[in-house]
Parts: sequence; C-alpha cells; structure tokens
Amino acid sequence: MDHAKANETQDPGEIDRIIAEELGRLLDSPMFVRSPVLSRLLQFLVEHRLRGGRSSPKAYAIATEALGRNEDFDPAVDSYPRVMVGRLRSLLDRYYADTPWVHRLRVPQGSYEVVVQYRSAPPAARSAEGPQADGDVKAATTSAGSGRPPRSSKVRSSRDGAPRFGRWVVALVLLALALFTLWTLRGGPDRLFVGDPVAVPLLEVSAPVAGNLPESRALARALDGKLRDGLRRFDLIDLLSARAPGSTATGNSDYRLDTSIVRSVEGVADVTLVLNRVADQRAIWSQQLRLTQDQTPEFTAIEPLIAQLAGDYGVIVRDQVQRQPENFSPGYPCLAQFNRMRQMRNTATAKQVDTCLRSTLKASPRDPVALSALSLVRYGDWQPRRMTEDGRTALGEARTLAQRAYESSPNSAAGLFAMSRASFYAGNCAGGNAMGDAATALNPFDADMSGFLGLFKLTCGQAPEGEALLRRSLELDPSYPGVPAVTLAFILSQRGEQDEAQKILDHIPSPSNMEPQYMMVRSIVLARQGHVAEGRAQWQRLLSYTRQPSDATPENVLSRFVITPVVIQRASAALRDSGVIPGKPAS
Repeated sequence: MDHAKANETQDPGEIDRIIAEELGRLLDSPMFVRSPVLSRLLQFLVEHRLRGGRSSPKAYAIATEALGRNEDFDPAVDSYPRVMVGRLRSLLDRYYADTPWVHRLRVPQGSYEVVVQYRSAPPAARSAEGPQADGDVKAATTSAGSGRPPRSSKVRSSRDGAPRFGRWVVALVLLALALFTLWTLRGGPDRLFVGDPVAVPLLEVSAPVAGNLPESRALARALDGKLRDGLRRFDLIDLLSARAPGSTATGNSDYRLDTSIVRSVEGVADVTLVLNRVADQRAIWSQQLRLTQDQTPEFTAIEPLIAQLAGDYGVIVRDQVQRQPENFSPGYPCLAQFNRMRQMRNTATAKQVDTCLRSTLKASPRDPVALSALSLVRYGDWQPRRMTEDGRTALGEARTLAQRAYESSPNSAAGLFAMSRASFYAGNCAGGNAMGDAATALNPFDADMSGFLGLFKLTCGQAPEGEALLRRSLELDPSYPGVPAVTLAFILSQRGEQDEAQKILDHIPSPSNMEPQYMMVRSIVLARQGHVAEGRAQWQRLLSYTRQPSDATPENVLSRFVITPVVIQRASAALRDSGVIPGKPAS
C-alpha cells in the first residue's frame, strides 16, 4: 500500500494531529531553522493539507505563495518549485536519518502532497550491519489502514515477558542519566550549560501593503526586496517570508515585520514599518519615513532602519536581553549578551559571556559568529594586560579563534571580519584591508563593521577611506556608538573643526560617554575651543579612571586603553599641542 492510500485509511483527525506536531518539531530543529526557505515551503505544503486540500498544490501556487516568485511566474518554463521540493525531500530524509521516529512526514516523488509514513518502532542505532531493515518500515506502512499501531515480532516477543533483570538495567540506566543531569547543572562553569544552543529568532517579513496601481505594486516589490536583502545579511536573525502577499499569519516566527507604502499624487511615498512580537502580539517598534520621488525605488533611506532593527545590538537583540536579562544560555542568548557587554564591558559579564561562548562552541565548533565573538572577548582580555603572561596567552588565543572563524566560513562577514581585526592588530594593514573590505561588501548595512574598519584604515594611513567609513557607521547607527563617533570627533578636531567635533561628542549617549577614549578627545576639543581649564579637568578625570599619577606621561596613560602605537603617538601629540598637558621640555 502506498503512502497516500495508507493515510486515506487512517482517521483524518489523527493524521492532521500527527502532521501538525511533526511540523512544529521540524521547524524548531536547527536543521530547518538554518533553512528558512525550505521551512516556509514545508509550512505551506502542510497548511494546504490541513486546510483540506483534496489534491497536491499546483506548482504556480507553490512558487508565488511559498517561494516568493512574482505573479507572472510560468511553471511550464521554470522548474524552481520542483527543484525546491526535491531539496525539501532531501532535508526531511537527513532530519529523520538522525532522529528516532515512529511516524514521519514525507513528500512522495512525483507529488507535492505531504503524507505520514509509519514504522513499528524507533530505529535502532546505526551499526556496521547498516540501517534497520526496510521491511520494518514497509510493514508499518501497510498496517496503517487498520487504524491501530502496527505489530512486529519484536513487539510480540516483548509481551511474552522480558527478564526481570533487563527491566532493572533500564531503570538503573535512567536513574544514572537523571543523576548525571543534576550533577551537570550543579557543576562548575564548564558544565553550566546542557542541550543544544538556542537558535536565533525567526523574523517573518510580511509583503508590503500598497495600492493597486502598477506603480504602487512596483514600489512595494522594490521595498520588499530592499528589506529582505538587508535583513538577510545579519547573523542574529533568520528570515521567514510571508506565505502569501498581504498575509499576517505568524506560523512559528518570533517576530513579524509589517510594512506599508502610501503614495501621494505628488509622488511622495510614506513608508511605515512595524515590528511585532508574536508571543504576545505586541508592536515593540515602529518607524515612518516620508520619501521623495528621487529616493525611490532605491530606498537607501531605509538602510539605517534595517541596521537599527537587526544589528548586533538592534531592536530584536535588545528585546531578548530586556525580557531575559540573565539568560546566558549557549547560542543566540549568549550572542545577545555578548553584544550588550560590548556597550560597557565589565569583568563579571565578560566572564559569563566567555563561558557561554565556549559552551556554544562545544556544540557548534565551526560557528563563525561565536568564534569571532570569543576572539573579540579575548582581545579585550589582552588589552589591559599586554605586558603579562596572561595577556600574551589571551592574545594568542584571540588570533587562533579569529583564524578558526575565517577557516570555518571564509565567505561569511563574521569570518572575514574576525580575520580582518586580527590582521590589523598584528600590524598587517594589507591583509586587514582586504578582509575588511570583503566583509563590508557582504554586509554594507552593519554599522559596527563600517565603524571599526574605518578606524583600522585611519591607523594604516588611509584617512579619506577611513573617514568615509566612520561617517557611514554613524549614518547606519544614529545613536552615535562610542569608538567610531569619538574617532570622527578626533579627526574633525585635528582639522580645526572644533564645533563639529563638539556636536558629535554631545550626541554620544551613556555609557559611551564614560569611556576613556571619550574623555581624552573631549579634553582636547575643550582646550582647543579656549576652555583649557575644563580640558585639563577632564584629563584629571581620565587619570583617576586609569589609576595613573598626576604626572604620568600621556603615552603611559593612553597605553592603558589604546592598542595601536601610532594612535597613541597622534593622540599624545594632540594633548600637548592643545595645552591639556605641558609640552615636552626642549632637549
């Protein structure tokens, strides 16, 4: 009996329940979480079945409603639906090959219909003799029409009575596993976390709501493409596209981004973005832009909103941290805490982040995002202890982790930028530039990468390119994050543009305005504006922050928080030239 006939003889309600439960397990699995397009395709096929579809969905419906193709899609000349369903079959087979199952979902060859396949018992572990015999699966499928679980010789022999000692062995094994779990949870930091890493949030992007005129529909498609292209480049979200134009169904997504575009007769377009948290159906962020005709259909003005939404410490990451402020579980929660720590590093949080990143890498040793994050944590450990053995150990591990991130994923922004940072810190400007340029090309919407690459280029003597990247960073992140904004203020001050430098410094929020780099640049700007006493008072605060004596040279003070010698040299000269500290005595 084939799969379709077996399903027809079962109770329809029971089959629907099995299909819905299996769909939930599949979409929550890491394998499907990493494949948002195939997840969306599977969800569409299942929902077609659960809505009572009497036959397989058509290729056109799959292409336009599940795979995002335009309404002019022609299945007679484009095999995209067939190819993607073939990939879905392969992914399902890979999932169930590693997962014990009593019943599983299958999309039979030559069909787009989801069916249930049964077997008599979960498959035994693989051995040298190969997988469990196909006859067991065949017997299970054939028995499906009886409306009861299939029986096999193994099931019958167990009913004849298993030896008592066998039952005791099973009970002891279960008890040992329970005790081991409790010991693990109560153990030291290396045993703090158990289980698979938590996946990154799933974001559903609804098709933009627009008017019915051809121009409005064209703008909606352009906006949709801009958002999807930008959001997919970030590592801390996955995309789940809407199943149909205008759909508001949420499926298993964590967040939903609704968009709309309204055009006026004059050609002005009002674009509205609303981010909804699916768990409680709350709108947690919204933005509206008014775009002139020359700003569409490129929608470059949307780029800062993309960065604000999905960046390293964007809206979604902050929402995670605010709702679970002490969650240092491996995977996404750990990466969210890592990005929060970068706003204001402290020893206790750095240690927790170090531990959870190592736990993440135990489960996923080739994860370039976690490797890059841990590399940056170790660079942070090295900076204040550069002259100690612990500092040298931290530096060595930071470089090794960066190299592993790159080798694990040489075509990812995370892997490339980890190696770019390591190259710059080692004084290799050519390698750092090449890697950094490749990383920002992969994600031109990442404010953090643009800002730090700008800083690196300035250090390597590429002032125009560096300044352009710093300005790009502040365009993408108008909150004026610390290091890029402070560096740009320093450049402007060196050029004599003190008022512009002051505006940037005044715009920098807490906690960035408590960092030593900020205090240093502010002291220079104040002195150059004629407020020498205020500049010197700011410098005294910096001495207290770094625990340096009042007569410490600027080189010694700056070496406490600046890594690159050329930056220390330039900043020390600026401090003397501005009058913040006395100049060196003439030799």
